[in-house]
Amino acid sequence: MTKVSIIMATYNRNDLLKQTLQGLVDMDTSDLDWEVILVDNAGSEETTRCSASFSTSLPLKFIVETAPGKNNALKTALGHASGDLLIFTDDDIIPDPSWVKSLIDAASRWEEADLFGGRILPKYPEGMTAQIIDDSFFMQTAYVIADWNLKEGEFDAGRIWGPNMMVRRRVFDQGLMFNTNIGPTGNNYIMGSETEFLKRASKAGHTAIYVPSALVYHQIRPEQLTHSWLYGRAFRLGRASVYLDRSLPELKLKKWMLRDITTLYARYIYFYVFGTKSERLENGIKFHKMRGHIYQCYKGRN
Repeated sequence: MTKVSIIMATYNRNDLLKQTLQGLVDMDTSDLDWEVILVDNAGSEETTRCSASFSTSLPLKFIVETAPGKNNALKTALGHASGDLLIFTDDDIIPDPSWVKSLIDAASRWEEADLFGGRILPKYPEGMTAQIIDDSFFMQTAYVIADWNLKEGEFDAGRIWGPNMMVRRRVFDQGLMFNTNIGPTGNNYIMGSETEFLKRASKAGHTAIYVPSALVYHQIRPEQLTHSWLYGRAFRLGRASVYLDRSLPELKLKKWMLRDITTLYARYIYFYVFGTKSERLENGIKFHKMRGHIYQCYKGRN
């Protein structure tokens, strides 16, 4: 029987974490050889207590890693994981009862493949939903919604997103590892750490498989539905868009960027005063994405 390790990092989100861990308890785990590796990246006593409350209902290993950054936490988790299949997720998901078994079954059907990703659907707060705007792809990435309307089979590894991602251990045994310079590290970070890792894995020859039957729900918090939260997300996406673009040999500030951000800011202010709520949001997102773009060009890749 194949051993499975479910790996997640957490940082002071214990209300969400409790629902995630309860979701793992409620899964179908009959005849499953599995473990859960939970890494606290904050060193919180409350997280320790939360973990302890599930110690008898889950095969749980609780680890503290206070070196800042989600990817530092994941690297530490890998040293404690004993599974041949490594399932990565976040501390704010609720799994479908058949989630893990769907991924395991797919791994047996695609024995030569090493990267697997499933569906991620939003779970909005009761009575609330996201605002509809023309830039639907931004909203999809902002709320980590991965629902590709594809049959099971090979697809672009960049479409595997962090809350629903499985990797065979042999990928890491061959030397690939998460980049600790990107990913969540407080509020100002470069997005796309899983995407960056998966694209390197794909370039190294590892095949990616979409598993639509493997489903998790992403818990959306009320503050994530505000314009200010979405603007912060746009800023981080702007940083990622240039950091991860390897066609750019170096990151430099250029005059056209300053012209563009001036124009975008003027449009944002205009629609803030005279436009609809959707127009204000769309133009604010464009402005803050360019802010992130410029900021990362100033910072470079170091």
